[in-house]
Amino acid sequence: MSSLTALLVDDEPLARQHLRCLLEEQLVEIVGEADNAAVAIQLAENLHPNLLFLDIQMPGLTGLQLAEALQQSSEDSQIIFVTGYSEYATEAFEQAALDYLVKPVAPTRLAKTLVRARERLADVQARSQMQEQVEREATREQKRLQRLPIRQDYAIRLIRVEEILTATAREKRVFVRVGEEEFRTYYTLAQLENLLPEDQFLRIHDSTIVNVNAIEEVVYLGNHTYGVLLSNREQLPVSRVRYPLLQKHFGLDK
Repeated sequence: MSSLTALLVDDEPLARQHLRCLLEEQLVEIVGEADNAAVAIQLAENLHPNLLFLDIQMPGLTGLQLAEALQQSSEDSQIIFVTGYSEYATEAFEQAALDYLVKPVAPTRLAKTLVRARERLADVQARSQMQEQVEREATREQKRLQRLPIRQDYAIRLIRVEEILTATAREKRVFVRVGEEEFRTYYTLAQLENLLPEDQFLRIHDSTIVNVNAIEEVVYLGNHTYGVLLSNREQLPVSRVRYPLLQKHFGLDK
């Protein structure tokens, strides 16, 4: 059951007390109370309650006017009108209210309202989580490396990432192979492991990173050791420690 918080707005203290008791019986946390619109707006902005219970007939701004003002500052709060005047129902729902309760509020009627509130809250939270996931994926895609810059004398070569076959450490340098060409870089293998897309490149040895799309065969070398054969017919060893990662990537561990 989703937990709910509520702000009660009514100029009658007894009416607020009655509603508080009903809501607490339904496990709703009352985070604040207000007897006028000015206080209600301030509390709503500070407390961000899930539910706003608004009386309609109040001194100053009416509950309907207050609802319109609150929609600007408390977009995530659901509005529920509680009043003794049923003739305002149409106007209330024009304010996108979740519900309209007539005083004295019956516990069973309130319970139905809270079921709807919890369902809507769960829906909002699910949409929010989905949106956050979409934004994270978009950010990750924006950060995805497209070209690898490699300094060469007085120029910088921009290598298309998908064209890289391997990155190999030797002679205290890391060499990147593209087709028949090999480029000496100033990167470390650890730096390249972080820079290159993890779904496309795999470190198969302490000294080697390989483009998995270039792997054509996984070769058994004997004595529980393996290697990979690349599209350029180059064969590279796979360390025993890193072989399980290669298995997992190609689904060979199933």
